Amino acid sequence: MNEHESRKKTNGFTLIELIVVICIISVLAAMLVPSIMGYVELARNRADVSAADVICKAIQVECAMDTDRIEYFTKNPWRAGVNKDGTKYEADDHGYVYVDQNEVRVSSYAIAKILEENGYIKSAGKNTGEIKEYKFKKDQCKGLICKSRKKWYRYQINIIYRNGEVDFTFSANSKDGERYNTSGQSSGTNLHDQRASEIFAGMIGGTADDIVSLPSL
Repeated sequence: MNEHESRKKTNGFTLIELIVVICIISVLAAMLVPSIMGYVELARNRADVSAADVICKAIQVECAMDTDRIEYFTKNPWRAGVNKDGTKYEADDHGYVYVDQNEVRVSSYAIAKILEENGYIKSAGKNTGEIKEYKFKKDQCKGLICKSRKKWYRYQINIIYRNGEVDFTFSANSKDGERYNTSGQSSGTNLHDQRASEIFAGMIGGTADDIVSLPSL
């Protein structure tokens, strides 16, 4: 046997060596993938919170510049009335920016205009001069759709007029909270949604609220 034939037989990996390499790669992947996904989710959470922070600051500036317009940010179109079963309900006295993975809803044209000016929606639409809900589907939005997938799947900025100043609270829904509500155990706020609201509010440095969905949901 010459030297060339000897080298030819010893080149390459054995089956056992290949199996060992594959096992090592699998273990490393199992360790790294959760960490990578965790970083991705954290980035999504921060994107939602950052957008909410920009919106709040823009509304604060607008209200400070023209106090006569405060009511257009802090009132909403849901007026007191009577349900189909005859029971009465009270109006929620707060403006809102509601964001989920498919659409954005706001309680007035003034808020819609803020979103347009900050590049979050393509167009605020036509100003009708009244306080009513404006809806924007995913294809009308530019970066404002809810990005989080685990901590929450929709969130809401509540705009309130308190002690002569515009204030904000924050609420959110989680998938666990949705499953809890649809199971028939509860139709209101639950611990899952409460926790989601607290996490969202904590990241933005604000106050969590029990308002976790709009009347039309």
